[in-house]
Amino acid sequence: MADFYRTLGVGSQADEGEIKVAFRQLAKSFHPDLNPGDRRAEQRFRDINRAYETLRDPGARALYDRQCVHERARARRAWRGAALTMSACFAITVISGLVVAWVQVEARNRTTDAPPHLAQALPLSLGVSD
Repeated sequence: MADFYRTLGVGSQADEGEIKVAFRQLAKSFHPDLNPGDRRAEQRFRDINRAYETLRDPGARALYDRQCVHERARARRAWRGAALTMSACFAITVISGLVVAWVQVEARNRTTDAPPHLAQALPLSLGVSD
């Protein structure tokens, strides 16, 4: 979703007068008659007009503001979900590594041909491998 406030260069608390002044300055700069053949200026002019049409009407502006709040909340939920997934993957990786190390120590401690002093040197409570 385009940020109409940023497009016009005003804050979200701007009143109608500030929005109108910002629109006129930008429209003057990017008007197609002043920039013939410049496709980027034409597109920017269209974006400026669309932002102004939305923000100058109080009903459309209120709807736009509600949609922006909803969009930001959705983005936060998506980010939290990704962070939670990464945290869970990290925890599983660490736990599985500890389990593998514990199994290796257990296997070494249970080896019948290992000298007794080696089995005592790697106690299970330390949880070290190699």
